[in-house]
Amino acid sequence: MSEGKPTLQHLNNSQSQVILWLLEELGVDYNLNLFERETSGANKNRAPESLKKTHPLGKSPQLLTPEGRVIIERAAIAKHLIEKYDTAGKFKLNSDDRENDVIREEELISFGGASLAPILMIQMVFKFVRDGSPFFVRPFVGGISAMVNKAFLSKEADAMMKYLDNGMEGKTYFLNTQNPTRVDFLMLWYMDLGMIAESSDLSTYPNIKSWYDRCKARDAWKRSLEKGNGYEIDMKM
Repeated sequence: MSEGKPTLQHLNNSQSQVILWLLEELGVDYNLNLFERETSGANKNRAPESLKKTHPLGKSPQLLTPEGRVIIERAAIAKHLIEKYDTAGKFKLNSDDRENDVIREEELISFGGASLAPILMIQMVFKFVRDGSPFFVRPFVGGISAMVNKAFLSKEADAMMKYLDNGMEGKTYFLNTQNPTRVDFLMLWYMDLGMIAESSDLSTYPNIKSWYDRCKARDAWKRSLEKGNGYEIDMKM
């Protein structure tokens, strides 16, 4: 790691892509170490063991600071990067907006991680189990998946997406700012996760769809795709 530069341990097709996006938005000088998911064997599609050299969990993203600290989890990494490198305050909150303050920021971040993400992860697991089942039991597994989705998961996901969509009425970004804030950088991954799980049709939520397209039209997002080593999640949408 070069002195004075943060280093991103970046895994292809992962939530690390939004941290790479943030780094590009900040315009900070950084190092980028690219890691590839396993392509075969028992750990197919899992992160490589080499990521455990810098953190015991072996997950991505990992941010290695110039001071030698290893920061994991998107929310913590985004908070560190914005506080340290956003000297112009471009991606920080409007201090005079009481309805979009640090409490609302924390509320949305907690909602994404504690409420929305678990539902989407369960849906994704059901999808992978269904698609990975032998053909002769796939209809049975698919039937169970469809039943659970209809009875509970889809309703919960839809209620949460409507909540977010209503909250985005008349806004460019989640906290009514001109540029994305930490909430936007974190929330984008959940939208992609919903598409992986085949649980979200964003056209049903017009305000979220406009926000989503706006984020992915930003030059920094496009640069992050060029510098990363693959984000097939994006290409499948």
